[in-house]
Amino acid sequence: MHEDIRWHQRFDNFVKAFQRLHEALRGTAQEPHNHLYQIALIGAFQFTFELSWKTMKDYLVYNGVDVSLPRDVIKQAFHHQLIQDGQAWIEMLEDRNLMAHVYQEQAALAAGKSIRERYAPAIEQLHNDLLRRRRRKK
Repeated sequence: MHEDIRWHQRFDNFVKAFQRLHEALRGTAQEPHNHLYQIALIGAFQFTFELSWKTMKDYLVYNGVDVSLPRDVIKQAFHHQLIQDGQAWIEMLEDRNLMAHVYQEQAALAAGKSIRERYAPAIEQLHNDLLRRRRRKK
């Protein structure tokens, strides 16, 4: 029961982060060359990604899959059909690590493009799938 509560609590935080990511996406869509919006988008992506893989981990543990490292969580989430685009998630993990260490304008613009075109849709798919799974349990 404790694990059930844990993934639900983590999911609630993930939903809030997901909403912030969408706010940042709207901001960059309105002003694509605004540096502050680019920074906000990257930051929102980073903490949304962090909560997303931890939510997947908690959900997998709740379902009897013992994982702990982000790459292993992503692989198991793909194997258990929690996520559909495993490659996008591995790229998210790698890009998240790069984004955490450097800020260059061109890199930020490229990261923003990846977030908008590939990563946000993959995160949204996870969000919608977990929401359905949670509602089914109630």
